[in-house]
Amino acid sequence: MRGRRSRTPDARMTPIDLSQRIEPHWAWDSFPLVSQAYADGDEFQEFGLRWSGTGFTYTSAPGWRIPDQPSLDDMPPDRFAGVASVVDLSSAAAQGTILPGHFTDAAPPKLRPMAILHTGHADAVPMRRREYWTQLPALSPAIAEMLAERGVRHVCLDLSCDTAPDRRGDGTGGIHNPNAAFRARAHACGLVVTENLTGTGALPGEVFLFALPLKGQGFTTAPSRPVALKKWPSDTPVVRDVSTPYMNHWRWRLELRRLVTQEPFEDRTEFIQSGHAYTHCDAPRHMERDGPTIQDLPGEGLNQFLGPAWIVDFSDLPLPTPFTLKLVQERAGDPPEGALIILRSDLTNRLGYPSTRWHTHAPNLEVPAAEWLVSRKPAALCLDFPQDFIAREMPSRHVYNNEFVTHHAVLGAGVPFIEDLRDLGEITRRDPFLVAIPLRMTCIDGAPMRVVALEWD
Repeated sequence: MRGRRSRTPDARMTPIDLSQRIEPHWAWDSFPLVSQAYADGDEFQEFGLRWSGTGFTYTSAPGWRIPDQPSLDDMPPDRFAGVASVVDLSSAAAQGTILPGHFTDAAPPKLRPMAILHTGHADAVPMRRREYWTQLPALSPAIAEMLAERGVRHVCLDLSCDTAPDRRGDGTGGIHNPNAAFRARAHACGLVVTENLTGTGALPGEVFLFALPLKGQGFTTAPSRPVALKKWPSDTPVVRDVSTPYMNHWRWRLELRRLVTQEPFEDRTEFIQSGHAYTHCDAPRHMERDGPTIQDLPGEGLNQFLGPAWIVDFSDLPLPTPFTLKLVQERAGDPPEGALIILRSDLTNRLGYPSTRWHTHAPNLEVPAAEWLVSRKPAALCLDFPQDFIAREMPSRHVYNNEFVTHHAVLGAGVPFIEDLRDLGEITRRDPFLVAIPLRMTCIDGAPMRVVALEWD
């Protein structure tokens, strides 16, 4: 296309995936699940997830085990996104115990607000093996205090702090983890902790890190998919969270429970999700039986979902309004090739996500408009409204796969969706840098996401 500008991300900003894959595991009660499958005769392919407080690469807040302390959603998004110092402790880890002196010798003079402690453990020992727990190095709890004293607010580890549970009646099945004491001290110092990273050995001394936990109301622990950039335009971007949090909902299949015990104190949320809801992505396989899976997308979605975006604003229009080809062409301007095109209606901000009117009064993207957007070769289409007209009938009846004509126009062309965004009006630029990170799971049709928009200064 003559005159088109390309927004192909700079190779130096290619995301580095630092997360473990969520799959059934002997140590945790968290696992992915398939709620619908073509192989079972279902008309959709749909992911699901059971979260039971801990598991895989995940983030925890001080309020998990300490009364009256913050939960994850009490914290601003820049607690989870920013420049991170990478401290190489692999030599000390080989000795079995990492002492404060080892940390002092390895750490740079100035630490960033986020820090990654690289021991090499996860790179050397697969998480599925018992040795991941029985042969891990022990971090001195005093290192947590040293991190806090030097201004660190979020520490990331390439090992586990969980004690493997006792599952035998005779009390011999558990595995004690000495790093539970490190995590407890870190939380007592006000630090957020993300554990079970992998691939940290390939990182330079500083990276721009996104360690974004899945967003929920009152969550003190949540799964995460940390991602690093080796190059970035600015150390101090404005980070705006545009994710819709998990909540109990009349429409979506979610069971969310908050469990609080007193002795010992624990405040955690568990949930079972079985379907595409809240902020998430659709890989084409979701509705196209032979469409690409999320694992087929570049970087399992990361390379496609992190990059320059282009906002098309319809927020001034009444609800509902059909987004026709003419209207989209008038409002879109010239979206750069390869951009993440964001269609903004402010539906969630105007009507609220829990309302049935979110469906019955939603705008819709007409098929010719969707086809025109696909012709602009976007990395993905990103929305804050249900794109199909037929979705307004979802409160009253089951809507079948073939009725989602706009979905098919886009997914059939191999373009994924990022869905159920909110707060897009807080973004001040038309072309922010979008960071939309799907959880790394074994499911093939999409994944839950945490999404932030960055405005580099």
